Formats: sequence, C-alpha cells, structure tokens
Amino acid sequence: MTAPAPAWPLTAFKLLLPLLLLPKNAPASTEDTCTFPDSPVSSTFLQAISDLSDYMLRDYPVDVPANLQADQQCWALWHLALAKGTLERLKLVAGRKLQVPLEAVYTEVNFVSQCINQSFPSCLRFRKANISHLLLDVSSHLAALQTLITHQSFQPCQQYRCQPEPSTVSTLPSPGSLGALGNTLRPPKPSKFNLLSLGVLPILLLLILVAAWRWKQRKRHSRPSRSPKSPTPQGPPNSVPQDMQVMVL
Repeated sequence: MTAPAPAWPLTAFKLLLPLLLLPKNAPASTEDTCTFPDSPVSSTFLQAISDLSDYMLRDYPVDVPANLQADQQCWALWHLALAKGTLERLKLVAGRKLQVPLEAVYTEVNFVSQCINQSFPSCLRFRKANISHLLLDVSSHLAALQTLITHQSFQPCQQYRCQPEPSTVSTLPSPGSLGALGNTLRPPKPSKFNLLSLGVLPILLLLILVAAWRWKQRKRHSRPSRSPKSPTPQGPPNSVPQDMQVMVL
C-alpha cells in the first residue's frame, strides 16, 4: 500500500496562482502628492483671515523666513508651509476664544503638508515680524495659488531652498591666469608730477637757506657801530705819587 503524496505542492500552487494572473507589464502606481487636480484653496479664506486678525494683537511677534530662494513656482507654497508651522505653535498657547479662528486659517493652509517637507534645512534663517504682516502674506499667497495651483505640479518644491550666501573666501588667481593679467600686475609708473616734485624740492630748500643767510647778513650790517672806549692811562707799576716823594725827602 503506497503512502499519500504530500500536500505542499498544491498549497504552493495556490499561492503562486494569483501572482501568475497579474499582468506582466502593469506599471507601478505612483501618486504625485504635489499635484492638485482640484484647488484646495477655498473661496472663504479671506473671511477666515479677517476673523483671526480681529482677535490677534497687531504687534504680536512671530518668525518669518528671511532667506528663502526667490523661486517663482515654489515661493507661495514655501511661505504657506512655514506659516502653517507658526499657526500650529499659536494653537498650543491660544485661549479658548482664539482656537476657533486659528483652526479656520490653519485648515486653509493645511494642504501644503502633503507636498512640502516640514524639516528645515540648516541654511534657513528667520526674522521677527508682526502677526499682521504674516496674515497679509498668507492672504496674498492663497490668492495667487487659487487659480494656478491646478495647472502645474509642485514636485520640485518638496524641500526648502535658501538663497546662496555671498562667499567670504578670497581666491588667488591661478598661475595660468597671470599671463593674461600681466599688464595689470606691473607696478604703476611714476608720474611726471612726482618726478618734478623730487627735482624741485632740493632747489627750493637751497633758496630758503640762501635767503635766510642774506637776511642775517643784512640785519648784522644794519646795527649802529659803537665807538671803542679809550683806554685809561696807567702809570708805571713802580712809580710813586709826588706827595709821597715829598714826604720821603
């Protein structure tokens, strides 16, 4: 009596059958998260922003980007994504009355999260601005995207890009470029004015010395001559006065 055949070939056949029935050239389904067939911007965003402005202090400071790259396609989307992060932080500290208008504006810009990477690059810088300026920017960017967002893909905008910073490293010219710059690297020739000034200076000093010497001579000759004093006649050292001679006699 023969043993029954193992059941594993039949089980393996059942597992492979669905794979064999799949079409061989079926393309992989990829969804473009940065394409918006229908405009996600509502027609009431202006009213939502106006209601929030009535509750907010106009001079409340918030952070806004300072060095985003001026990209015509991604500019509005990047600013809305950063404004969304600011609204999220405001919701954490806002009171009960402010939660409703904050949530309304947050809903208007929430669509950018499906396309923009929320991690900030290390090059991104921020500056302080009033909340009123931020809400005006949000309003203008939503208005710009309202009619254009369905006509293009924002796939290149997934990551923020910063403006290139000016280079502070001085570069020396390469040896090959010295030949072309040879005329500019020569020392400048002395001008004719410098040569004349070097030749005239000794002559000018000599004339000054001569004039000073002649002035001293004229001053010396103009002094009045003094008559020499007549010397006092003196007798011989051994002579004796006449009175003394009489007394001796």
